[in-house]
Amino acid sequence: MDRHDPAGQRTAYCQYGPQGDVRASYAHLPWQGLWTWLTGKGQVLTPEALQLAANESSERFLLAHLLFTWSAIIAILVLGGYVVQGAFSTVTTVLLVLVGWVLMVNRLRSMQATFHYLTHGAVLRNKERAQCYAKVFLTTPLLYQDWDSYNQSHVREHHNIRVLCSEDDPDQAFIRRQGFYPGMPESAYWWRVCCTPFRPRYLWHQWRTTLLDSFVRPQRSELLLRWAFWSALLGGLWAIDGLAAFALMYAIPRALLFEHSMWLQLFTEHLWFYQRQPQRTDKAHYGRLTWGRFQGRRPPRKGLAAQCSWALQGLLCDLPVRLYVYPQDLPNHDAHHRRPNIHYRHIANYRASVEREPSPYGPYLEVWGFMAGLYVIRDHLCRGVREPFTPDEPATAASAITGPVPQADIQGA
Repeated sequence: MDRHDPAGQRTAYCQYGPQGDVRASYAHLPWQGLWTWLTGKGQVLTPEALQLAANESSERFLLAHLLFTWSAIIAILVLGGYVVQGAFSTVTTVLLVLVGWVLMVNRLRSMQATFHYLTHGAVLRNKERAQCYAKVFLTTPLLYQDWDSYNQSHVREHHNIRVLCSEDDPDQAFIRRQGFYPGMPESAYWWRVCCTPFRPRYLWHQWRTTLLDSFVRPQRSELLLRWAFWSALLGGLWAIDGLAAFALMYAIPRALLFEHSMWLQLFTEHLWFYQRQPQRTDKAHYGRLTWGRFQGRRPPRKGLAAQCSWALQGLLCDLPVRLYVYPQDLPNHDAHHRRPNIHYRHIANYRASVEREPSPYGPYLEVWGFMAGLYVIRDHLCRGVREPFTPDEPATAASAITGPVPQADIQGA
């Protein structure tokens, strides 16, 4: 138990970044909803509120969320139109485009995350209505795979308690194809973490898969919808001379930055290549594979310089990560794997409310700071640290659990 933890808390931490109940140190600040969103760490609910959160299925909230997302996307495209027309100075144009790209990626990632929760039945209990919302408002405009194929690879395979982070996990197989394996050199680790999503071969594979998933593989009825939607959209944009703005503010973020954002999120999502210990149950093993990924640090109580430094770190470090890498529910992905039917609207507060309770999955795990998550996986893959959330385990020579992947199997090699 960390010295910062109140009595009874069972949460475990890695050796990097802040430890203990960091979120509680924000309790004296105003705008608690803002800090829950920025850090990703929620607050404890009353038993009654927790019960309501665990059982909510709100179509009204989904509609409001979709309306907000689509309004934001349209506004960004309108901004792109002004940029293309040269309405701003060069410096202002660059700043507006960069901000627009980050916000576009944030909304596209939110669409993907909402689709993800719909497939788990955590937003709408009615599967047919959930599929309809997903098809019309999410996967078609996002250029994302269809419901059935995603449900098979993600819900049935990746989420399976005996499959996650095993050789049968499609997500781990994807990580392996990028050249990651236990015992890899640190230089190769950092090179692949940083460069993989920009390799031409990687991007070509992702783009080809996107086009096939969007316009070839779905069932005929969905193919007709997708072809009709994109034909009408591109035709309408051509008619109003909006293709350049669309290319600038949608096509570039979707083709490049969305893939980069998805890569950073996926790679820091689980303890890839983790070897199960024989004495652990399925659930105890499963609980070691995912952690809370939070942003923030304890706010200083005194000192103007310290307070300004804290605020700048939040603005320049935490905010971009929250918008670009871990939007929506993703800081609490460990809670989602334990209870995939909890609505993304409540999952932060749900996790905070149950994390101190005994669980067959074992203690909740936490990492504070984006780089801390990369260090955890670095230690596991390159330094032979089997249990990064056990602070007394020393980093040893690189593990030899699994050898390197043949070069021909590494995308972008």
